[in-house]
Amino acid sequence: MAIEELQSARETPNRQQEQPTIRVLESRRPGILNALGELWRYRRFILYFGRRFLTKRYARTWLGLLWLPLRPILNVSTKLLVFGGIVGLTAGNTPYPVFFLLLSAAWVLFSESALWSARSLDMNRGLLREVHIPRLVVIVSAIVPSTIDFLISLGLGVLALGYYYARVQTLYLELTWWSPLSIGAALILLALLGIGVGLVTASAGARARDIRFGLTYGLGFAYFLTPVIYPFEAIPDAYKPLAQLNPVTGALEIFKLGLFPNEEVSPKAILVTIAAVFALWLPGLWLFQRREVRDW
Repeated sequence: MAIEELQSARETPNRQQEQPTIRVLESRRPGILNALGELWRYRRFILYFGRRFLTKRYARTWLGLLWLPLRPILNVSTKLLVFGGIVGLTAGNTPYPVFFLLLSAAWVLFSESALWSARSLDMNRGLLREVHIPRLVVIVSAIVPSTIDFLISLGLGVLALGYYYARVQTLYLELTWWSPLSIGAALILLALLGIGVGLVTASAGARARDIRFGLTYGLGFAYFLTPVIYPFEAIPDAYKPLAQLNPVTGALEIFKLGLFPNEEVSPKAILVTIAAVFALWLPGLWLFQRREVRDW
């Protein structure tokens, strides 16, 4: 009996060490700052959901990830043929293909961020019901596929620059010391605008596809009202005040300032863009938190 008690006493500490660690998940405290803090703690999942978006988009396709470069190539080729060839639009002293491809890359970052973030919760509905992941992380993950599309579109613009440099020995860019700051600020604003749209629409889009359809058509309409296929200077003076109210115009003007410093820039449009970011994110975060608790 004594021997059995001694063996039992020796085995007890080992059994205690083998017990699994139990973590208690507490509900997040309300507040915008707490939501952003939780986003930072779970930031490692952003790349995971970004890859998941791409996998779902190109699932059950023969070409697979080859569609990543094919989609922007086919898209810009058609528009270049129509706007630069048939319509005959120009961009001042800059070759139209260079202007169009570089500005289109910036637009792609905004539009794809908006579309991916608006669909993010609906695409990951099943997974989100099984694991504890802040829904805000899923929405922000839209920056991954939109950045890839932006880089591919930007690469087409760089190829156009190389073509004209080899042809006429002119770079058609005027890069200065503030160019990286200007371009970086513009890209951040465009990404914030796109994800801000997703904050406002993602929860409703998870319940009804009407949101996604409406957003797709809305962005297509806004594309023609934004100085992407034409320079801001080409807008008639009577309509420039309306163009300045377009939230994307200011970000594109900042982007263009980093590439073509001598072009006209609208300070009013830039202020509208910054105001639009706050107008989307502050109410959007508050509204998203309320819907997250109610719907999920």
